[in-house]
Amino acid sequence: MGRLTASQWEQARADYEVRGISLGDVARTYGVATSSVSRRARAEGWTQGRLQDLAARKVAAVKEMAEVETQTQDLPLRIRHTLQSVVEERLQAEGMLASLDVALAAKAITLAHQATSAADIETLSRARKNLAPAQQAPAQQTTVTVNQQAQAGAAAEAVSIPPAPPTPEGAVRAVLRGALEGDEA
Repeated sequence: MGRLTASQWEQARADYEVRGISLGDVARTYGVATSSVSRRARAEGWTQGRLQDLAARKVAAVKEMAEVETQTQDLPLRIRHTLQSVVEERLQAEGMLASLDVALAAKAITLAHQATSAADIETLSRARKNLAPAQQAPAQQTTVTVNQQAQAGAAAEAVSIPPAPPTPEGAVRAVLRGALEGDEA
């Protein structure tokens, strides 16, 4: 039987307190004596299954959030944006919006570092656009003649060199700014 690293002891404690497995099962899983696990648990005040309720509540919250997201997807775009604004206003009033923004930014950075292509980065950008409604006033409508459309088409054909894909770090900055090219709403 070998010694456990600090990280392994942390995981053993997590298995005992979150999963609720017995000390004997922890000892077998990590290949140490049950007496060693028992001593450590007593010394550090481990409580079997102490966090099982927290895990169950988190699972229920995730399921509820998934159900709400499914219902939200069926709503017209304007109503989804208004709903998102109301949610942000209420979270801000409760002082939770700042921590939510930090969590979302951290997740975006993680995802951007995992992105392997420009398409992945574009998907991240579009996801941000869908999650964060535009904060600016709606654009004024304009009338475009057939001649103007033809001129715009000819100009677009003349510029056939695609822009270089953004780097992951640049894309994260652009996503957080809401300014990745090609994401006009």
